[in-house]
Amino acid sequence: MKKLIGWSIVSSIVIGLFVWVASIVFSFSYGEWSFFIGLGLSVVLFFLNSSGGMFSKGTTFEASEAMWKIQKDNEQKTNVGSVFYGSVLFTIFSFIMMMVMYF
Repeated sequence: MKKLIGWSIVSSIVIGLFVWVASIVFSFSYGEWSFFIGLGLSVVLFFLNSSGGMFSKGTTFEASEAMWKIQKDNEQKTNVGSVFYGSVLFTIFSFIMMMVMYF
């Protein structure tokens, strides 16, 4: 558990550094866009690490049609790791930073 928390903090810092460098290169405000970038990254990582969703059902159905055997799996499973938790941590931190900045 300590290892997961440590890697989550490290990945959150790395994501923050990447967004900061991108804000310098592409000239956008770090404080205004970091929350939305973190939120989008968290959603993308969640759906890329899940199985049994809409995309998985489509590919399973196509493969089962080719073999004449239809498989049904109604359960969506998610195998998230420290990078996902780091992106959520970055999103929470950037949301707090954005609220402090605007209010």
